[in-house]
Amino acid sequence: MAAPSTTEGNHLPTQKVVCENKPDASLVDKILNLLSGDETEQAARASSYRYLVASSSSTEDRDQHAKAMIERYVIVEQKLNKNKSPDEWESAVCTKIRRTLEYRVENQVDDIRLCFDKEKQSDDGSVHARLREGLAKRFSTQASIIRGYTKEGQAMFQNFPRADTSWDEEFYIKGNIYMTERALASTERRTNGEQDKVVIFYDYKNYAMKNSPPTMLVKQLMSAFRDHWPERMEHAFVVDAPLIFRAFWAIIKYFIDPVTKELVQFITGEEQKKIFRDMISEDQAAPWMFDGGKDDKEADITAFLYDTPFDHVYDGNN
Repeated sequence: MAAPSTTEGNHLPTQKVVCENKPDASLVDKILNLLSGDETEQAARASSYRYLVASSSSTEDRDQHAKAMIERYVIVEQKLNKNKSPDEWESAVCTKIRRTLEYRVENQVDDIRLCFDKEKQSDDGSVHARLREGLAKRFSTQASIIRGYTKEGQAMFQNFPRADTSWDEEFYIKGNIYMTERALASTERRTNGEQDKVVIFYDYKNYAMKNSPPTMLVKQLMSAFRDHWPERMEHAFVVDAPLIFRAFWAIIKYFIDPVTKELVQFITGEEQKKIFRDMISEDQAAPWMFDGGKDDKEADITAFLYDTPFDHVYDGNN
């Protein structure tokens, strides 16, 4: 099966890149000027899937998306190090962005984003073929999917821990990268760049301790997302977690940085799920999100991976 093309036309569409609580523009410009042309290009590609797949783009487009990435790093640096000077923020952000660009190359992030594209599926011996095989195996249990949008247009990264009982270290990390990048791409397309964050859900119904990944693997994942995907998550909801999960949470919460930890919220029962009604329309919500959620068809993970464009969520109505 071949994934439909996600490119709309041959050129990069005009979009508005928004980063909430924008830092001082002069600081962002200074950091941009410290990056090489190649680093700026890599930052733009990391920041925007639409930019990555566009056949042509302007220097203005490139700088716009690179600045959006810089802004996210500056925001976190200012939150964590309020007492430091702008010069110290500048130095720290430059170092962290360069580390992220290296990480993305070493971990094949752009290949992960593109591996299910129809143009990549003809070469069975390619790096993309290996990634497809590993990701398809990782998600064969349907433990994760990008499905539905919030009312603000943010893609929803849905996870079902009960589906997992074994974990391949490489594709546990790369699987989370794939789904996160896919949610970001879907949010970007849906909102034309107005939103740049995703909402993550963990449905803990029928969870048992056998469904808990090794703590060191969780630590590795949390460190990677702390360092390389800052300011990309709007909320993380832990839904209907049983008491047994609290023991696991008591361990892994120490691996989560303070900025991210503030975004994690435990939701149990219909009374607390009222918060979801304000965020999600009934046609986009699963029944486990709240009574009346209508997105209830079983997902076809093969169709999602191979047939659904990377920057689209899974549509259960098709």
